[in-house]
Amino acid sequence: MPISLNNVSHEWPNGASCFAGVSAVFSSGLTCLIGDNGSGKTSLIKIILGELEPTGGSVERPANIGYLPQDLALKSDATVADVFGVSEILTAIEAVEAGDFDPSLYDIIGDRWDVAADVTATLSAHGLDLDLSRTMDTLSGGEAVRVAIAALLQGNPDFIVLDEPTNNLDGDAKAQLIEHLAASPIPSLVVSHDRDLLESATEIAELHNGTLRVFPGNYSAYQETLAREQEAAMREVRDTKSNHRKQMREREAMQTRIDRDARRGRKFAASKRKPGMTMGLDKDRSEKTAARRGSAHAGAVDQAWAAYNQAKEKVRDDQGVFIDLPETELANSTRVLDIAGLTVVGPERVRITGPNGSGKTTLLNSIASNEAGYVIEGAGYLRQRLTFPREKTVLELVTEANPEADPQYIRDQLAQLLFQNDTVHAQVDELSGGEKFRVELARILLSNPAPRLLLLDEPTNNIDIATVDWLVSTLEAYAGAIILVSHDENFCGRVGLTRDVSVTTLGGAETP
Repeated sequence: MPISLNNVSHEWPNGASCFAGVSAVFSSGLTCLIGDNGSGKTSLIKIILGELEPTGGSVERPANIGYLPQDLALKSDATVADVFGVSEILTAIEAVEAGDFDPSLYDIIGDRWDVAADVTATLSAHGLDLDLSRTMDTLSGGEAVRVAIAALLQGNPDFIVLDEPTNNLDGDAKAQLIEHLAASPIPSLVVSHDRDLLESATEIAELHNGTLRVFPGNYSAYQETLAREQEAAMREVRDTKSNHRKQMREREAMQTRIDRDARRGRKFAASKRKPGMTMGLDKDRSEKTAARRGSAHAGAVDQAWAAYNQAKEKVRDDQGVFIDLPETELANSTRVLDIAGLTVVGPERVRITGPNGSGKTTLLNSIASNEAGYVIEGAGYLRQRLTFPREKTVLELVTEANPEADPQYIRDQLAQLLFQNDTVHAQVDELSGGEKFRVELARILLSNPAPRLLLLDEPTNNIDIATVDWLVSTLEAYAGAIILVSHDENFCGRVGLTRDVSVTTLGGAETP
């Protein structure tokens, strides 16, 4: 059974519309759901799962939907067996094997005497060799996601819904997941900004400005379609603007003729060449004709203006970043870092690679805390999980990082980072995920002293495609050194990396 959305609408708690009149059918293949942070993707997923009632419309869904949330929210003491839902069966088998022949134990076990072997085989198929009693808090983030996905698929769902499943997965695990989703006979709906995953999609569903639209093909096909439409929209804007100007000129020309005829009429009346009654009738006819002509031209101008505004609404407002960060500049000979066997000199951009659990984040933490070795002063660290003081505004948070700076300078720089006008006074905890990400990076880049070394730990996790593009353009303006941990191959290919270093070759990196 497919998932069908029938004229579905949803409103935010304050009554504002999130999306309205959404209709779509997801019936086969791999559908990737995209949209900016705050566009309503999470709300739409909750409505599809039945966890949230729409304010309008209806949803038809299969009975058995396998769902993997972005935040697994697993208990720290939960075991691998708990995630697979087999702990009670394993405990009953152990009791029987120890000599307890209580009939209730056999009821629990049923015909699943080989459950341990079945789960182990499933884990192995996903590249995992784990003891079923191992607790989830001892696994890396990527390993935890892979365990959850394996358990999800073992349940043979009718439909799969995944929310950012590739976050925290290393390259091999991500490739394996993408291959499985692309080849699976089970239809899936996946919220993602991962370009590798998006390129394997059979269709792209986009939430944009309160509407949902489904594009056939993968992300490249979606981009090509959008580019053609935007090109046509820009032509329409130019044409309608030109027509509006033309109508304005014609109205002005008509008004000039009307004024000229009125002057000639007054002169003719002054000459008294016709009887007064006849002249009065001529004047009345002339004024009515002028009014009709003026009204017609005014209507044409209004129609042209309305067409111009409608055309502008079809053009997307994709803002770029324009910022100058000269204080982050590094000379080629500058010693930046010498720690745990890793040496960086000058504005190098180094990617730390390695499988999940190999110690990449541990290495970044060591560099940030400067536990041993040499690290250039004032390194900025963009962590995976962002935390902010509650009720702080954007301007307050950034100003605290650079209290001696001219307030106008801070505001000007924030404007270049897309925080304009009154948005600088917005409380951070009220912002979308992408906006919070931009606030944190703004706080780091605009701090005093400016960071000449930037540590980035999986920076594209949990941010939308527009924010990823924003980050790429920001890093183009950054002139310092970068140490990057990321499994996002598309992003890594766009930020000018100078070399890759495997964490397993560094002496100071240890598995957490």
